[in-house]
Amino acid sequence: MVKKVADKAQLSAWANLSRSVLNGIVGDYLEEQHNPLAIDMDFYYRNQALVLDQSLALQMGGSLTNKVIVFVHGLTNLETVWDMEAKNEAGSQDSPHDGSQENAQEETVDRYGARLDKVFGYTSFYIRYNTGLPILENSRNFDALLDLLAAEYPIDIDELILVGFSMGGLLVRGAQQYAQQAPSSTWLPTLSQCYYIGTPHEGSPVAKFGNLTSSLVRMVPKDYVSLWADWIDVRSEGIKDLKEGLLNLNTAKRKGVAQENEDECNSFSSAAEHYFISGSVSEKQDSLLNKTLGDSLVRKTSAKPSSAPKGSPHAHFEGISHIPLAHSEAVYLQLEEWIAAQETKVELKQFSDTGNIEASSKAGLSNEEIFTGSIDLLASAYQQTVNTVETMQRSIADEPFSVLKKIPIVSTASETVEGSHKEILNTIYFSLKTGGKLVHQGSKLAAKGVSLMKEKGKEKGKGQNKDNSSQ
Repeated sequence: MVKKVADKAQLSAWANLSRSVLNGIVGDYLEEQHNPLAIDMDFYYRNQALVLDQSLALQMGGSLTNKVIVFVHGLTNLETVWDMEAKNEAGSQDSPHDGSQENAQEETVDRYGARLDKVFGYTSFYIRYNTGLPILENSRNFDALLDLLAAEYPIDIDELILVGFSMGGLLVRGAQQYAQQAPSSTWLPTLSQCYYIGTPHEGSPVAKFGNLTSSLVRMVPKDYVSLWADWIDVRSEGIKDLKEGLLNLNTAKRKGVAQENEDECNSFSSAAEHYFISGSVSEKQDSLLNKTLGDSLVRKTSAKPSSAPKGSPHAHFEGISHIPLAHSEAVYLQLEEWIAAQETKVELKQFSDTGNIEASSKAGLSNEEIFTGSIDLLASAYQQTVNTVETMQRSIADEPFSVLKKIPIVSTASETVEGSHKEILNTIYFSLKTGGKLVHQGSKLAAKGVSLMKEKGKEKGKGQNKDNSSQ
């Protein structure tokens, strides 16, 4: 029985991680197609999306404080990227950060937030989001989510700290930008500190390489070669945005940021302190590898950008590569040291009154939604594959026919053969494309049906709750 529960937990963890990777790669497509596999931005606790209402304390174990710290993961990650290797009583280490613990009945996962909660009395929140969306779109969503948290939190939030890892750090900056443009942001006045861990403020060399490769392939004057650039470009807007980080944040009107006076809106709030952390793949300080790749995704100069507020602290960790920065003992100790050094006048207050209310919950992804979403994605991949193969075959076939047309003796015959060849291709690819479209449309209809059934289930549940409360 125990083994079955463990296997089910591991399967769930693997499915969630796979979904997060999928969102990172093609999340903008999933969102555009209303595919149920697209992740909605939410706060998560024990692998369950939180409902921001009067039952929040009950959902999180019944105790909250007026000092809040929010952690934002990076590209293709889940909140499990923060999981550390906790020491057990014997001194050995367990609780790996691969997400296998996320369905445990008790909160045993050791994270930066869990430790800071114990030391300073913070209440930690972790968000999960679609990392394939444009960074500024996610920033706008994050700003709105923080406003909602401030509005629905059972007590006043007197101090707020934001911690962003990798892409998450860009969301932390973008949210500040949006909040400063809002006439009455509810969370920005409480913001005291921001931490940016391995954040590509000035872009990632890996993302730049992907963009360069695509551009070079498109330059080859052969359709059956240059078309592969389309496959290279099958990556989300979120990934593409990492090419420049937030270098052009103040001039990013093309991405939906409306600003009348750009000088008045800075992505580093002047009311908060800002801290920067970087890493490197090699322990050798001046190695060529570190200068070229940094922590494997982000260079030191990008993790501590030139646009950082003057005097902002920066810590660099040689030999700690990109992902481990989110669950490193050394990095945690640095965070604790910086937070302890900040003199805060905020008196700690606790809230644990859950009353007689029941804990709210959000429905997770059903098996039907997983199936319809997967079919839709496979149908799209099939259609693109058929288009690619068709382009290649037609392009390659055109070359010998173009040569034969220039030879007087065979030119007439070659035109006849070419015409027949094209008719055959037209028939074949029309059938293949039609089949793909039918599957695609069928998956859309099935997804709508599942969505309607889910909505009816929610309404039925609400009706039953009302009946129970009236009794």
